Amino acid sequence: MVENLSLGHLIYLLIVISVVKAGDDDWHGGWFPYAPDVGTDPNPVFTIRKNMYDPKHGVVMGVKDPHCDDAKTNLEIDWDYNPVNHSCFIFNRRQFFESRSDIHPVHSQDYIPKSYSAPHKCMSESINYNVIVPTFGTHRPLWAKYGEYKFLPRQRWVHNLEHGAVVMLYHPCADKNEVNFLRKLVKKCLYRHVITPYNLLSAQRPLALVTWGHRLEMSKVAPKIVVDFIRKHALKGPEHTARDGQYDLMLEEHSEVVSDLKDQELCKGLL
Repeated sequence: MVENLSLGHLIYLLIVISVVKAGDDDWHGGWFPYAPDVGTDPNPVFTIRKNMYDPKHGVVMGVKDPHCDDAKTNLEIDWDYNPVNHSCFIFNRRQFFESRSDIHPVHSQDYIPKSYSAPHKCMSESINYNVIVPTFGTHRPLWAKYGEYKFLPRQRWVHNLEHGAVVMLYHPCADKNEVNFLRKLVKKCLYRHVITPYNLLSAQRPLALVTWGHRLEMSKVAPKIVVDFIRKHALKGPEHTARDGQYDLMLEEHSEVVSDLKDQELCKGLL
């Protein structure tokens, strides 16, 4: 049977036998297909170093590393700094969306298994989503500081969702009065919020609130629906940390504490 094995298989067997006999700590030879202390990323361009490896997410979160993610390097992989993402231009012309009371808010939910752990990807790899407004998914190891941004890529704010944040999205062409109304409600409800324009929203419902697994899309702000949504779905991410993020490119206003840093009382005094 051994004589039918390829040279590669024989090398693999010799390595396994050596490890079984000597143990990981005593082994000084090569590893197939990669050493156990560098993670499981076979990408030859980037190898996860031992101090950056996390068995749950692939890459440890919240650690600045210029070879992976330091919130400064290779940021154009998520956003090319195109002003169209935060400016009102539809087919190269301005077109403002009128709010309509006859278009009712829509609440949608994504099923996320309790065992799901969202992967972290370094800035050497792109991240794409198969839905317009993701409520979960692969994201960057460093999350965004809480507050309002001129523009924040979704690869960042999806990580904030995982920590229980509420993300407010608005199309740059949305009715400014409605945007301001929603903004005030969100800021009064909790510290752990992110606000950013998002030009992928529809003209029919150019406003949205997003939490882990849930999204609420609107044309016109309904205060009670907004407050109920936040009270019911905020802080429900799988990771319970109120620690602020590290990414702050185009942060215009940092969040202010509402009840406390842990947001133990959501939307205090509202409705």
